[in-house]
Amino acid sequence: MAASRCNGRNFTPMIPHRKAMVRFALTMFACMLGLPVAAQQQAPAPPTQALAFQSFLDAAGPVCAEKPAQSCVDLGWRFAASSPREGLTLQDVLNLRQNLGIWTQWRSAELPARERSSIGMGLLLADGLGPERLLAAFDSDGNGKVSQREFLQDVKMDQRPLGKVLADPAAVDRAGFARRLGLPPALIDGLFRQ
Repeated sequence: MAASRCNGRNFTPMIPHRKAMVRFALTMFACMLGLPVAAQQQAPAPPTQALAFQSFLDAAGPVCAEKPAQSCVDLGWRFAASSPREGLTLQDVLNLRQNLGIWTQWRSAELPARERSSIGMGLLLADGLGPERLLAAFDSDGNGKVSQREFLQDVKMDQRPLGKVLADPAAVDRAGFARRLGLPPALIDGLFRQ
């Protein structure tokens, strides 16, 4: 759509959905009445949680892509667990889910379709199980917390980056992971292939 002028300012109307259509109509109405209109509508500042999550991803990206898998897990563990030595608690899982959701909403338009799909499937799975059941599935000693050892009990860690380890069916007991979550093995296998 071509840029228009209103009150001596350029603006480019965008009409992707109903709210934007209403905003566009109100902007055009304001222009016709000679009321001042903001030259450019600025996107709201991202929430603090989204920025913290993005900062973690920026720091973790090179580590997880190049370093041995354990380095990536350690970095993620320090981010996710309020007390990494004690393990993940239910509150940690709830906070992580909330922050991932906020980050996903903030960045969704910029994410490639495959990433959006993978994140969506992961969130759907986690939300379907519920945080209590998810935590209990890995809490093998029943203390209400999940240690790294418990979390990785279905994964054979080695010196490869985490993505390569998780993509290797010989390194991840996918059937065991599926049993732990009470889900069909084919569903879990499909998630690991994405």
